[in-house]
Amino acid sequence: MHGIRYWVLQYLLAAGSLFAILVVVDLVSGKSVADGVWMALAWALVAAAIFVAARYSQSRKR
Repeated sequence: MHGIRYWVLQYLLAAGSLFAILVVVDLVSGKSVADGVWMALAWALVAAAIFVAARYSQSRKR
């Protein structure tokens, strides 16, 4: 079983990756930087939480 440090790092990696991808997509689609950054941050944090929670749940079942 992995410790809390592993799951925090997984969350930060997922949130950071998603944030970068979403900011690029927003900028390419023509949104302003200010609008794109805040929406990308919100979606990245939520999506990363769901992703890590699902992985944590799967690791507990095995």
